[in-house]
Order: sequence, then C-alpha cells, then structure tokens
Amino acid sequence: MALSRKILLVEDNMADVELAKLAFESVANDLEIKHLLDGEALMNFLGEEASDNIGLILLDLNMPRMNGIEVLEKLSVDTDLKKLPVVVFTSSNHQADIKTCYELGANAYVNKPIDFSELEKTVDTIVQFWVNINVKPHFSRS
Repeated sequence: MALSRKILLVEDNMADVELAKLAFESVANDLEIKHLLDGEALMNFLGEEASDNIGLILLDLNMPRMNGIEVLEKLSVDTDLKKLPVVVFTSSNHQADIKTCYELGANAYVNKPIDFSELEKTVDTIVQFWVNINVKPHFSRS
C-alpha cells in the first residue's frame, strides 16, 4: 500500500505556516502540505476527505474558533478519526497542555523550534518517523 503523503498543517500564524512549509520543502519535497487555519477548518476538511489519504495532522494548540484541545476532544470520540496520527506542534511547553493532549489521544507533543535549522531537523525527524516509518491502520469512514 502506498504511504499517505499528505500532511495537514493546522496553524493560524501565517509566519509559522510559511516557515514550516519551507522546512518541509527542504527535507521532503514530495509531500503534500495542506494548510488549515484552525480546528474548525480541519474538522470540516476531515468530513470531506478520505482518512486513508492523510498521513499526519500537525496541530497547533492556540487558534481561534476551535483550538487544538477542542480538536483532540472531537477526534477522540470519532471511531475512525481517532486513528489518525496527530502531532501537537506548538510553542506551549505548559505541563498541563502536554498532559491534556496525551490524555485526549495525541500521538506526540513537539515544541516548535525558534531557529530555522532546528525547525528543519525537527520536521525531518517528524517526516522520517510519521510518514516514512510509521504504519497506519487502514480504515474507512462509516
């Protein structure tokens, strides 16, 4: 089965979006990076997109309309969507946020590096594991 090469980048800060896209292009230019502005846009997209087409969700926490915690709450109660790999990718290093995200089913919690070269290394590590190594279950929406 072909690997899912689509990464959903859920982020409201456009400067962070542009830096993340540059980092992805420099380490893996064969990926499709789909940017979604907030959790509400993500949930709408997931309602229309086949889950098997999605390799990973990179989820910011602090966003308008629906934040990352609210997204994790919604994903955790959906039989199919809770199987999607979710990496919380945020500037928050609050222990309460980390604990809550894992309790709600996040697969990983990664602090956004400030330095671009560190961002590239982090993105490369994420891609290597979550896109190239990790095996995701096959499922279809009911």
